[in-house]
Amino acid sequence: MVLAAKMTSKGQITLPKEVRRLIKAEIGSVIVFEKMDEKVFIRPTKTLLDYRGYLKGRKKSSDFETMRERAKEYLAGKVAREKRGR
Repeated sequence: MVLAAKMTSKGQITLPKEVRRLIKAEIGSVIVFEKMDEKVFIRPTKTLLDYRGYLKGRKKSSDFETMRERAKEYLAGKVAREKRGR
């Protein structure tokens, strides 16, 4: 299957309906673009909100906002390390 999407001046594209259906993306889905060698893969991923309540009833619970901030810091560091590696 070959499909095309036009990029706007802001760098945005609309995923074709067939692609959204194939990757089971819904309204509000977070889409990940992952580069491996010379290929780029796209897939929906879960957000922290999708895991909210997952560990309910465990002995130690974390404040959701604190957990979210730690995840942001981790991802920011990961992106910075990848940029330095270029």
